[in-house]
Amino acid sequence: MIPFSFPLHARSHVVGDWVLEQGFSFPWETEQVRAVRESVREFAEKSVAPLARRIDEENEIPGDLLREAAKMGLFALRVPEEYGGPGLSLLEAAVAIEELSRASSGVGLVAVVSGSMVVYPIVKWGSSETKDRFLSRLSEGGIGAFALTEPCCGTDAAGLRMTRAWREGDEWVVSGQKMFITNSVYADFFVVAARTGSPEERHKGITLFLVEKSGCVDVSKLEMMGYRGSGTSIVYFNDCRVPEEYVLGEPGTGFKKVVMTLNEGRVSTSASALGVMQAAYEEAVKHSMERESMGRRLIEHQMVQHLLGEMARRLETARLSVYTAAVKVDRGDDDMAYWASIAKLHTAVEGVELVRMAMQVLGGIGYSKESTVERLYRDIKMVEIGDGTNEVQRMVISKFLAGKARPRE
Repeated sequence: MIPFSFPLHARSHVVGDWVLEQGFSFPWETEQVRAVRESVREFAEKSVAPLARRIDEENEIPGDLLREAAKMGLFALRVPEEYGGPGLSLLEAAVAIEELSRASSGVGLVAVVSGSMVVYPIVKWGSSETKDRFLSRLSEGGIGAFALTEPCCGTDAAGLRMTRAWREGDEWVVSGQKMFITNSVYADFFVVAARTGSPEERHKGITLFLVEKSGCVDVSKLEMMGYRGSGTSIVYFNDCRVPEEYVLGEPGTGFKKVVMTLNEGRVSTSASALGVMQAAYEEAVKHSMERESMGRRLIEHQMVQHLLGEMARRLETARLSVYTAAVKVDRGDDDMAYWASIAKLHTAVEGVELVRMAMQVLGGIGYSKESTVERLYRDIKMVEIGDGTNEVQRMVISKFLAGKARPRE
């Protein structure tokens, strides 16, 4: 595997002299982060962007593109170097996801789940043998999926009951149904949250398992409004037999692990939204420079200038919130869950409005299926729902402010 064409340990700052004189610098203004952005942007513009419309129309990523992205390590972003991965920080991974999503949100979301959300619980709670097996597989081009949501209970993760697991001898049996599971079509294995206690135990009776895709797994792809091509599906686990070593942590402790994984996932999803916002903004600026109305370019009209200025504000504040949250998670700060929800909520709210403004700048062209912004408008809405709705993010933020949220253990 060739992860990226840049030195993995180059960490020197490249911020301006004035900033250095003031004695501070932004952690995202480093040679390493810039190298990640340049490398992934080059790949995305060359290999992903030309296929973005096809991916959206067919709701599928071509196999050749999947293999090329996997070879670059884009579906193993957070896999440590000792297992053959790029070993990126969450900040660096967020930048990579942002650049992929700028070209195709579907490809970007595959990277969010496989390269970040699947990696985190394996690194954190997997045995040495499990890490070697599954992380190495991701590094070698495999793809993982994170199976949490059920038809009964999306927002109420503690209430899941449709996927159960029980011991049989020295194995576990996992059986049930999951809904809206990204990457399912392409996945080689799943991180699965299953009920191992009674429903009355709620969060105390959930366990995380690694389940190989085999004859016991059936996948039914869904036709989603946006982020098409991400392999989002209904997944059925039909008495899948799982070795004891594929249990992530102690049985019954899975809910806390899900919550901690979602801290990372919300930042990664926010980075994907940031890429969608960037693409919409660029499309609006390009159109306003080229299109004329009433004898002047659109960008010379004050109302359009106001729209573009407001879009730029929303974009840059979203970028600051995402990068800040990523740094918080990388450092393991006690308030990282708060900042992850801030970033997720901010990019969702501002992203939907920004892409709406971009469509307004493009007018009828933007409303056409021939427009990139039309696709981006469908894509961005998902960010208000996936990985915790806007309402859930507000609840997390308010609980933290009220002192009810516990620091990370």
